[in-house]
Amino acid sequence: MELVLVPSRRSGALLLVALSCPLAACAGETEGYVGTTARVGKDVTTFYVNNGDEPEYLDPGKAVDTVSFTLLHQMFEGLTSYAPGDLHAAQGVAARWERSDDNRFFRFHLRPEARWSDGKPVTAHDFEYAWKRVLRPSTASLAATNLHVLKNGELFNLGKLKALREGATLRRAPRPDAPPALELSKGAFVVVLGQSPARVTSAVAPLPAPPTGVTSVTYVEPDEATGAGERLSFDAAGATPPPAPRDATPGGGWRGAEVALLAGGPQVACNGAADRWFEIEGPAGRGFLPGCLLAPVEGAAYALVAPHTSLPTYDPAMAPAARAAPRSGSGGVTGFVASSSLVEDDTAVGVRARDDQTLDVELEQSTPYFTDLTSFVTLFPVRRDVVEPFEARGEPELWFRPENMVVNGPYRLDEWKFRYEITMDRNPAYWGHDALRIHRIVWMEIAQYNATLQLYKAGDIDYLGDNCELPYDHLGWLSGKKDLRRTEFLSTVYYELNTRRPPVDDPRVRWALNLAIDKRELVEKITRLGKPATHYVPDITGSGYAEQAAEDRARGVDPFSISDVGHDPARARALLAEAGYEVVREGDELRAKGFPPLEILYNTGEGHAQVAVAIQDMWKRHLGVSATLRSEEWRVMLKDLRDGNFQVIRLGWLADYNHPQTWLGTFLSQSPQNRSGWADAEFDKAVGEAAATADLGESIRRYRAAERRALDGMCRIPLYFEEKPTLVKPWVRGFIPNARNTQLIKWLWIDPDWQKGPAGEPPPVLELPPPGRLGGGQ
Repeated sequence: MELVLVPSRRSGALLLVALSCPLAACAGETEGYVGTTARVGKDVTTFYVNNGDEPEYLDPGKAVDTVSFTLLHQMFEGLTSYAPGDLHAAQGVAARWERSDDNRFFRFHLRPEARWSDGKPVTAHDFEYAWKRVLRPSTASLAATNLHVLKNGELFNLGKLKALREGATLRRAPRPDAPPALELSKGAFVVVLGQSPARVTSAVAPLPAPPTGVTSVTYVEPDEATGAGERLSFDAAGATPPPAPRDATPGGGWRGAEVALLAGGPQVACNGAADRWFEIEGPAGRGFLPGCLLAPVEGAAYALVAPHTSLPTYDPAMAPAARAAPRSGSGGVTGFVASSSLVEDDTAVGVRARDDQTLDVELEQSTPYFTDLTSFVTLFPVRRDVVEPFEARGEPELWFRPENMVVNGPYRLDEWKFRYEITMDRNPAYWGHDALRIHRIVWMEIAQYNATLQLYKAGDIDYLGDNCELPYDHLGWLSGKKDLRRTEFLSTVYYELNTRRPPVDDPRVRWALNLAIDKRELVEKITRLGKPATHYVPDITGSGYAEQAAEDRARGVDPFSISDVGHDPARARALLAEAGYEVVREGDELRAKGFPPLEILYNTGEGHAQVAVAIQDMWKRHLGVSATLRSEEWRVMLKDLRDGNFQVIRLGWLADYNHPQTWLGTFLSQSPQNRSGWADAEFDKAVGEAAATADLGESIRRYRAAERRALDGMCRIPLYFEEKPTLVKPWVRGFIPNARNTQLIKWLWIDPDWQKGPAGEPPPVLELPPPGRLGGGQ
């Protein structure tokens, strides 16, 4: 007999149920299937599924977790929609489109019958508003990087792109009587380089001049534990010897000093992130500091800016001239304007409603995966008149409660029982309403895998769910079952390291921890599925990545071969010793001398705990490093992640779109998805160059080189590429496994007579027609 906790369908409480037969077999089962094959007492148009947990946001512009994504995909629809199977772009709100030859300019024509759930038409203005809302700095969306592909999207999102409220004089110093540098007209755009006054955050004294040949600086804060003082050190290009490091100047009067910015100097990387030198003047004197040692002062009177003329034209014929324009701040005129004269203006962002039914898009550079992105959650429309009244009241999360939410997708939110169950029903205004065979969806929120398996066996759920995993220890007996579906998955599981905290602030320590993990043992003995990961981008990734990976392996030049970066305890111990933590043997165990205990944080789930225990053992066994374990609910863990309250944290990245940029973009210095503290200006540059390379083959090769640089930094320990096993009842029709593990319920239906005949015709898929050509002057 087995005792299992399962949710009561009457009250939501957990009930202790006695099962008189083992999981592998129960009386009355049809041979070859898991549990019952009789769907009793359930409406044929209602679909029951587990979503695995409570969603963080049901706001398309702010959601970044798969639990939220799964629900949002059912309630909203983008310009395009995922087709069943390979998830290629089919028609969504857009019925036809045009594209320029260089993949930078797009025009989408919306179907006139598209409606919101309150009956109002879906317009191009809704898309323009939604995309620009995601990019607004005040929205603070962690998903905003998905829209950095838009012209000026990144600059606007980082709060650097501003417009002049009125015409103004650009002055050579931050004072009203300073000599003029340039006259700027009302509405002119500028890029903010810095603000004056600023506050010095270090006791390191300014330099008399930017050091010749120095390309990057590293600032180390004082360490109270070791007594080490703060230091600014320098790296020089080529054979130029770098200057000696600069230590703090006790009593020098610089830490906390309010200083005036006099001018912007040469560009320099600081702690890996792109930065520049600034000439400053304060009570203790004058000199140059990198921007990373300067903090903004609230209400700063002046901004150091550079004119910005690279604006959207929405005309491919003007693209060559626009690309030839100098980039703002790259050697052009700079000067100061009053901060109060600057306003946020999103007209510089490359998306506009040409009219109610036509959306124009201009991208920063050629983006071959853009129509994959237009099917994704971040690019879904939302309505200004629905969202902003709640934002104005200081209640921004109330607009997506059932009583307030307005959606444009196949289903609408009906009821939300916190931490228990979410229900949806058909959106009566959806343009494809009549083709929907599932009329109601019941989403359970059960994090326990064994409990979910029991509900499936009993026939209480039709599908395990996109976000539910099978218990690792049951995969053996499940492997031959007819209702088991198994597919490769565009997802990488990794441990992210907080590189701001010792001892993992040292890359040698991070690499030692990586090399001590036997990833093959993880997938063969613990997860029992997936593939060991020696890097971050799954080898099955599209856009030419899979083909390049195969070619590299065939030629023996794979930068991620196991022989180079695989399990190697001896090398791991040598790296740890090099970092100052000698590994010694004490009796039958190893001990890393002076190495403090680590903490592994993971979200609740039996499988996550098993992996953490295994890695805890490997670090102890191979390195003599101790680690404690901490488990948290999903939403609680996400908050700790955002707050930096972790040392080692279990995460995974599922492709937002089928291109290596979706993984590598999360390592960028400015990415809100990079919580590790690691930054590398050369990596940022390499990813930018890869994205800007028109030749697809060469672009992917550059992405692979950038990925190797990220791996060298080792701010994330790659563990394994996921493989997704799931269970789906035989009466569920239209279910096709896919590499992103995303099922749109609109393609599914229940067949009560599944044993008597073939499935019948699936719902019609309206394919996206080939694009028209968008030429100059259109």
